[in-house]
Amino acid sequence: MNSNDIDQFLAERELPGVVGLAINQTDILYEGAFGVANTSSGLPLQIDAPHAIMSMTKPITSFATMMLVESGELSLNTPVYEYLPEYQSISVLKNVDLTKRIYSTEPPSRPITISDLLTNTSGLGYNFSNDVLFTFEEPGDSVSFPLLHQPGQKWTYSLATKLLGDIIAAIKGQSLEAALKSLILNPLGMDNTSYNIRGNQVFTHAKDEDNWQPLDHFPYSPRGDGGLISTAHDYGRFLQCLLNDGQPLLTSKSFKAMISNQIGELFVVEQPAANPQLTHPFPMGAGIDKFGYGFQIAMSEGLLRSPGSYSWCGLFNTFFWGDPGKKIGGILLMQTLPFYSPVCLDTLEGFEKRLYQSAL
Repeated sequence: MNSNDIDQFLAERELPGVVGLAINQTDILYEGAFGVANTSSGLPLQIDAPHAIMSMTKPITSFATMMLVESGELSLNTPVYEYLPEYQSISVLKNVDLTKRIYSTEPPSRPITISDLLTNTSGLGYNFSNDVLFTFEEPGDSVSFPLLHQPGQKWTYSLATKLLGDIIAAIKGQSLEAALKSLILNPLGMDNTSYNIRGNQVFTHAKDEDNWQPLDHFPYSPRGDGGLISTAHDYGRFLQCLLNDGQPLLTSKSFKAMISNQIGELFVVEQPAANPQLTHPFPMGAGIDKFGYGFQIAMSEGLLRSPGSYSWCGLFNTFFWGDPGKKIGGILLMQTLPFYSPVCLDTLEGFEKRLYQSAL
């Protein structure tokens, strides 16, 4: 692969730093790190610098969930309340008046299931991307606040994977981090992935009027929906597992279920920027793409990625995708806010374009 064009493109981005990695089923096709880990210190960014991957934790948790389904320790149809009893009596939002801050509720038509959590159709949400939860100052997993819609009725981005992490820990009888290590991280050799802040971790930056300013490291906790700190090479090991149809950790049949449409006639829906300091509206592909068990599934013809490619991302502008048609995957790590900013999306698009031009 001729990497010069990719190198030049990433080096010229108006970002504090960016790491790019491209792989196929067995090899690294491209790797590069540009910029700094901290604009205050000027420390050069290294290819294996730890990044807070935030919601790129979710696919790992979802994969671990499917491992438990495959082993018979869990069922996709299991009601969530069997492991988290507080969700047995949760209600559903019926009508809401944001101006008056009042709402009415109705009973759920059925219990939330493990499948609902994996597909983001549970009715849970996030307050930074939902005006109702933001208005009522609810985090999105409070059982005192109703579900945003009936289970299975709509796709809503949520912290449902946090509940999956809690369930994994309950089933395995150990902490979530210990469970993820035994199920995925250790077998794949992801030795630099954990929930612990490290001294050489890349700082997240936000821009003032003119310059990128480093922020204090966010406090991370072992949650299924976010908090892992990882490196490009470590996440690349996970992505290579995905490109090999989940093997050696999952059968091809179970993995293909993960990257197949599991939401029927529903679509991935654009999530609003309830808190613009944290995020722009997202994701790309809204109204077109489907969702599997933990992955957004590309449905569009004519894109660089093959239809059926799977992907997800993280709040600090970390991105990955796997292309099962062309057997190639990419990882792009940035550490900036807000999420889905134009410069980060342009960087992702340009990286992907040059990667496919060089590799295929």
